[in-house]
Amino acid sequence: MEKRTHKNNGAANGRKSPSGKTAAGPVVNIRDYMPKRDFSSVWVHFFAIIVLTIAIYSNGMNGVFVGDDISFIKENIAIRSLANIPDFFLSPKSLAAGDTEWGTTIYRPLRTVSFAVDYALFGLQPYGYHAVSLALHLIAAVSFYFVVLGLFNIAGVAFLSALLFAAHPVHIEAVTWIASRADLIGMVLFNVTFLAYMRYKDVRRKGWLAASLALSFLSYMGKETMVFLPGIIILYDYATRNRRPVSDTIKANIVSWVLFTIVCAAYLFIRMSITGRMSQNQGWWGGTAYSNFLMMAEATATYIRLMVVPYGFTFHYIIDPVYSVLAPKVVVSLVVILASIVLIIYSHFRNRLVFFSLVWFYLGLVPIANIIPISFSMMAERYIYVASAGPIIAAGYGLYRLYRYATERSLGLQRLAVGGIVVLVLIFSVQVIIRNDDYKDEFAFYSSAVAVSPDSPPSNKGLADQYYNKKDYAKAIEYYEKAIAADPVYVEALLGEAVAYRETGELAKALAAARKAALVEEKVPSLKPRNPLIKFNLGNIYKEMGDLEAARAEWEAAVELNPEYPEALNHLGIYWQMKEDNAKALSMFERSLKANRYNAETHYNAALIYEALGNREKAGVHFKSFMGLAGPEYAYEVGELKKKGY
Repeated sequence: MEKRTHKNNGAANGRKSPSGKTAAGPVVNIRDYMPKRDFSSVWVHFFAIIVLTIAIYSNGMNGVFVGDDISFIKENIAIRSLANIPDFFLSPKSLAAGDTEWGTTIYRPLRTVSFAVDYALFGLQPYGYHAVSLALHLIAAVSFYFVVLGLFNIAGVAFLSALLFAAHPVHIEAVTWIASRADLIGMVLFNVTFLAYMRYKDVRRKGWLAASLALSFLSYMGKETMVFLPGIIILYDYATRNRRPVSDTIKANIVSWVLFTIVCAAYLFIRMSITGRMSQNQGWWGGTAYSNFLMMAEATATYIRLMVVPYGFTFHYIIDPVYSVLAPKVVVSLVVILASIVLIIYSHFRNRLVFFSLVWFYLGLVPIANIIPISFSMMAERYIYVASAGPIIAAGYGLYRLYRYATERSLGLQRLAVGGIVVLVLIFSVQVIIRNDDYKDEFAFYSSAVAVSPDSPPSNKGLADQYYNKKDYAKAIEYYEKAIAADPVYVEALLGEAVAYRETGELAKALAAARKAALVEEKVPSLKPRNPLIKFNLGNIYKEMGDLEAARAEWEAAVELNPEYPEALNHLGIYWQMKEDNAKALSMFERSLKANRYNAETHYNAALIYEALGNREKAGVHFKSFMGLAGPEYAYEVGELKKKGY
């Protein structure tokens, strides 16, 4: 990156003269007197960042697929062919397993593209996915280094900031949990977007602006929370305006600002057109907008605490509903937020780049501030992967200033400062290494979450699922009931309990739990749209009880709620197949495949009927599709079909 020249002299911006006296003017804006860059240390910095990052995250490489990894990777048949990549941008149904709602509510096509590439390279071996996530975190840290270097033009500030970013324990979830890949992709593209824009401001070539705009669109495709990027661009232009009047800054940059806003709006329009929604259908936390925002105050204060004093990490944070601004937790949270705002105001008058860095954090919170309520969790560590970069820049600058101050005083103070920085990085590193073990398998993942948040409904439900997978149905039911006790309207836990009772043969209890889930939806319709999974599971229970007609009625009810519900349509096809009505069975199977053509079982069922009807050509088409999509659990069927010449 080339050296910048500036017309403003240092004294006009309050920098110290060689004598040590401060010249007139209160604002210190380092960009106004950037020294010549010394690149001799950059490679050393890169080496240190890379070695540290690999060292502290290496024990997370052996982890298995956990949590949402199952829906987005392990059970998502769509990623098993690179030919499906266009669908990732055009059809949200291909973004997750067909039996989940995530594919219709979470639109992050670049993440799914990366999973498809991973599958082509590693199959379903988790270590490869972990390695790619770690590589992306490294790229994010290195590109972040250049962002900070572009801001301050001081390699030491860039190094300390990138080092803190690479090692800060608040980033463990985003790096070690594969499903959080979108945050990594978004951050990388966010950084290169910003770098391209800074280059444009240096050389004033429109090609760099065009590149920045295109990269910004890709960053949104990485993760939707990058939509605060236009705000960062505006803030950057304001913070680096030197002593120009605000009106002149607006006139000089308004075109760029409008273009970034248009690109962002275009992305939101495309997202809305494809998914049909902006949110995941979560009602207000606490039941009202007022309570929602009071709870968000506590979430914001918790984010600040995690940044400053990182401890007590968990998969699911519990924020109890509050309805008064005078509630003790709200008061404490507002005090913390007010203190941070005072610091921001102070930095505005002392150092505009520190001001820029601190405001970055609050701009990054806007997309996750539950203005449009986020489903599943009000807050999560991965949500602030990009937002955290702002205060980390401020911390990196503060540590650099501390080091410079100590160096100017004595060798002993210099060593003390270096030792303090090393100890801080070591503390962060040990936390990362320890918590990586929480992701080694799903049982450890949810056990650690329950240990930190014993009243967390999703954590208890997740642990119950693990006991269910271990066929320890008694323990599974115990933890499902803990989840339900903490959240009586937790439909997914009620359904899990119903399925567990079904496995134990206690069909009456299974039916009661499933009916309770249906009743909850009727009484609390504001939770989210009616869930066809309830009707689907009711149908499965009735089938187990031998009441096929009741099962059919429930499956049809599920299809009525969601006419493109592939699993329910497949079950209806099986029902009509059992009734020897091949025409209706084929109709159901074809509708199921139209909704999700990646369902191997449905292809197999359709092929069996065509084969029975003597239509070997169509049977062959479906058998071949089945063989291409079938996982290892269908190895026997695939072998038999190969023997038949398919």
